Amino acid sequence: MHLTKCPQFQQSLRGIFGSEVVSQSRVNFINRMLQLDFEAYCTSCSSKAEAKIVSVQNEKVAIVKANILDLISVIPVITSQAPSNWDYEVIDIVTSQTTSGTGFLTDLSQSFNDFLGQGSNATNKKVALATTSCKLDLRKQCILLGGNAIISTDIDFSEVGSGNTNMLMVCMAGTAVRVTDTTTINKNDAAKFNEISKLGHEWSALANLSAEINKEFAIK
Repeated sequence: MHLTKCPQFQQSLRGIFGSEVVSQSRVNFINRMLQLDFEAYCTSCSSKAEAKIVSVQNEKVAIVKANILDLISVIPVITSQAPSNWDYEVIDIVTSQTTSGTGFLTDLSQSFNDFLGQGSNATNKKVALATTSCKLDLRKQCILLGGNAIISTDIDFSEVGSGNTNMLMVCMAGTAVRVTDTTTINKNDAAKFNEISKLGHEWSALANLSAEINKEFAIK
C-alpha cells in the first residue's frame, strides 16, 4: 500500500521521524478486535490501538476471574468416591502442589513440645493456607475442564529442603467429574452451578483470545 500519511492521524510516513504502515494482517486483527473498518494503521496509531485491545481484554479477564472466585467454593472436593445418587461423567485427573514457609521443622518441633502454643498455631496456619491453595487450584482446573465436582481426592504433606530452608509441601490430586444433575450435589446451589459453568466457558474463550493477542502482538 503506497501511502504518504497515516489514514487516521495524517502523520507523515516518510523521513527519519515518520512512521510506517503495519502489515495487512495486523490491520485486519485490530479492526476485528475494535470493530473498526480502517484501511491502514501506522506504527504510531497501531500501538495505541494495541494498548486499548490489551486493556479491554485484561478488564474482561479480571471480571470473569472475580466472578469465578465468588462462586468457586460451590465445587465440592471430596476424598471418597462419588455418592451413589450422582450420575456423572469422569473427565480427567487434576493435581496441585504448593510449598510455603521456611523453618518448617522448627515449627513442627515446637508444636510437639507445646501443641497449644505459638509453634503449633504457626504450623497449622501454614498447613491450612497450603491446603486451601491446592483446593482452589483443583477447583479452577475442574471448571476449565467443564466439570462441577472433584472426587477421590488425595492429599499428602512433606518437607523439602534442609536446615533453616525447610519448606512444607502439600500435594493434592483428585478426579474431575461432570455431574449431570447438580441438584443431587446440592439442590440449593443449582443456579450457582449453572452460572459457574457459563463462566468456565467464558474463561476458556478469553484464554484463547489472550493467546491470540499475545501471538499477534508478540507480548512476552
